[in-house]
Amino acid sequence: MAPDESRARRRRRVGAASIAVAALAGTFVAANAASATTANPATVTFGGMQPAWASASADRGQVAPGTAVTSTIYLAGKDQAGMEAYAEAVSTPGNALYHKFLSTSQFQARFGTTAAQISAVEKWLRSAGLKVVSADSHQIQVSGTAAQTEAVYGLTLHNYSVKGHTYRAPASSAHLPSGVAADVLSVGSLSTMPVVMAPAGLVSTNSVTEKLTGAKPTAGASHDGAVYEGSPICSAYYGQIMDTTAPTQGGKENPYAICGYTPQQFRSAYGVTGVTGKGVTIAIVDAYGSSDILSDADTYAKYMGDPAFKPGQFLDTETPADFYDYADCGGPANWSPEEHIDVEAVHAMAPQATVHYYGGNSCQNPDLLVPLQQIVDTHSADIVSDSWGSVVFSSTGNLTAADKDSYDQVLKQAAIEGIEFNFSTGDCGAEDPSTTSCGVNDTSTVPQADWPDSDPWATAVGGTSTAIGKHGNVEWSTPWGTDVYLPPAASGQDWSFWEWAFGGGGGTSAIFAQPWYQRGTVSRTLATTLPDGSRTSSRMRTVPDVSMDADPFTGFQVGMTMTLGDGSTGVGIQPYGGTSLASPLFAGLQADVMQLQHGQPVGFANPSLYARYGSPVFSDVTGNSPGAKAYNDIPSADATSTDYSIGFGDDLLLKATRGYDDATGVGVPNPLYLWSHLIW
Repeated sequence: MAPDESRARRRRRVGAASIAVAALAGTFVAANAASATTANPATVTFGGMQPAWASASADRGQVAPGTAVTSTIYLAGKDQAGMEAYAEAVSTPGNALYHKFLSTSQFQARFGTTAAQISAVEKWLRSAGLKVVSADSHQIQVSGTAAQTEAVYGLTLHNYSVKGHTYRAPASSAHLPSGVAADVLSVGSLSTMPVVMAPAGLVSTNSVTEKLTGAKPTAGASHDGAVYEGSPICSAYYGQIMDTTAPTQGGKENPYAICGYTPQQFRSAYGVTGVTGKGVTIAIVDAYGSSDILSDADTYAKYMGDPAFKPGQFLDTETPADFYDYADCGGPANWSPEEHIDVEAVHAMAPQATVHYYGGNSCQNPDLLVPLQQIVDTHSADIVSDSWGSVVFSSTGNLTAADKDSYDQVLKQAAIEGIEFNFSTGDCGAEDPSTTSCGVNDTSTVPQADWPDSDPWATAVGGTSTAIGKHGNVEWSTPWGTDVYLPPAASGQDWSFWEWAFGGGGGTSAIFAQPWYQRGTVSRTLATTLPDGSRTSSRMRTVPDVSMDADPFTGFQVGMTMTLGDGSTGVGIQPYGGTSLASPLFAGLQADVMQLQHGQPVGFANPSLYARYGSPVFSDVTGNSPGAKAYNDIPSADATSTDYSIGFGDDLLLKATRGYDDATGVGVPNPLYLWSHLIW
């Protein structure tokens, strides 16, 4: 089958999907209209609390009155409208308040939750017999019986049978007394099915090889003395070694895929010379933590010829004794590669920046929210990189109002304090469950943009495939989307398509309205067209905002402690990629920007990024670059033949066009981007 024919077949989808996503989006938006007054004027409705799986057919009856229930009240602060207005003003170039950031104490005094608000909400909760477990300026956690919980929130809790398991969830919206409703942002934690985050884009070339051939990566000493676990033949820079043994593809011989770029190659490609991120603190937030992350990063830096972390340059905030939920999250071992690529990619782009690692106690949304709240409450970082996310419409429960609103609140506080938050857009394109295995694995029910990257107050970092040449120059960039092809079975036959492996996330959100900074940049057609093709009546948020290299086949050499090919344990190097690479690369680049600005914070980056859109500082990425017609080969384990080839630039439902697009955003920062921020 010809590549074009196979590509066309796998893109066919059922037209009913567009109707379904439109209905889901409308339901979500309506349910999140918190503060809508009910028929009883003494109460206010808080919706968006019922997961999709809590259906009538799955209902197994009301929860027993004496069942122990823990819930969380997220607090609204004292001036929601004023907070959002200030966050927009302080972030927008040309505004009189631009970059007039507030300190944490100033934020608390002007917009934070007051002691009187906390006291009033606690008094109301206690009056219903609930026990206050913990309280701070963001949230109050309480416990009590099911009967007490139902009474205080004005709802009922039911048990639901889902795939052989029983979970509890609200059967209706909450109805809170009008006297405390203004102090409450949302009500959460009433559902017992875990809603978890996953590493947003961490993938390796070795995983594709093993899936296709069953062969483990081979081991050999690389030029720098490190143990390299990967293809027996690979290029040190794009196009270095040509495969002269395999049949031609696209009318020409293919180069072998790269071994993974080094820190020096990335710094050269993005123009990072003479700057190191000195004086800037970058926070990295993931689930759990690795005891060897610092020692591995130092060993890796030594292999790569870079400086190791100096004493006090790497900080670690985590509580391993409190880690839990390994069954849903995979535990520390599952998140370890994510943590290593985050730390090492940041250090590669900004080798003198301080890196502060934060580990959540699990990958559940509330546990990853805690370190984000710590960062804004203490202003412990200037820039934050978050390489994880989830789908909005999920077979395990749609995004709740509590999760959406609580994250949104923290991101607005960060903007006011001058803290930049970057989120990866994911590694499954538009999360299409009908044509991609990763969409099914991610529990997606419709093509969609991921979250939290699609929050209007987050900087969404998408992915490209990037060819870095012999002299450290970018030869081409194309949207990240990887097609895998098998060699001809017989002479005269063509290469055959095997599967679409992965690609950068993006698309138009079904739940977030278009933010002010995208007006005039994102076309009306794109802003009103959801990834499945359905249309919205108003313009919506579109991601990504900006893109960096993410393709594992043009990815990054990552060092970590592992079981090596000979059975021993040591620090090995493997090629990794994903938007989990793109986000920390961009965070490191932004640290270099801060250094050139003599420490002036970037703050919420999006308004500045869009203000520079169309200028020479961004390289526009389209589907017509040389990379869209390029293929790379991967040899067999014994290097006697070619196992498969990969094609670039196919991100399925997401299309790279001239100008802003939902595959790469405003484009890729080129060397002019960094140096355009120089303040003399």
